[in-house]
Amino acid sequence: MPVWQDFNNKYSQKVSIISIAIDLQGHEKVKHYTSELNLTFPTLIDQKNITGNLYGFKAIPNGILINEKGYIIAKQFGNFDIRNIETRNKLKNWIINDVDFNNQIEITKFTNKTKESNKLFQKGIDFYQSGNVEEALIFWKQGIKIDPKNYIIRKQIWAIEHPDKFYSGEINYQWQKTQMELDQ
Repeated sequence: MPVWQDFNNKYSQKVSIISIAIDLQGHEKVKHYTSELNLTFPTLIDQKNITGNLYGFKAIPNGILINEKGYIIAKQFGNFDIRNIETRNKLKNWIINDVDFNNQIEITKFTNKTKESNKLFQKGIDFYQSGNVEEALIFWKQGIKIDPKNYIIRKQIWAIEHPDKFYSGEINYQWQKTQMELDQ
């Protein structure tokens, strides 16, 4: 998030950044990161994976570029990391030179496996929000069996089972990578 804040500081006159945290645990869990970093752009909390279902992604970070007329001109799902020099240069080129993004950003496909796993994820969300975390975890783990690379679901499971890896200090991305490798 600090790199996005720096980017926002440089280009806020030309572009607006909105971040969306897909986190079922809600605002209080995300607040630690947004307030500690003094972000000046808004962060929305998606507690029901509405954006994942709407846009068809199953991993983060994502980038969706919307022009001033409200049209999506490019999207990349997963691995949209502004620390990556290629991604940062594409964004700068779009902002500064109004370069069209067509064919510049790979668009991932929303598979039937993802749709099926997201249905199980939604069932789990309903149980989670009614306080039945164990039942939620059962549905989410079924979803992971169908779509093992669905990071959105994995993150929610991990955040419940290992909150220390998500909600205290920096997010441990290496731990997450190791978990993904162990499960394959």
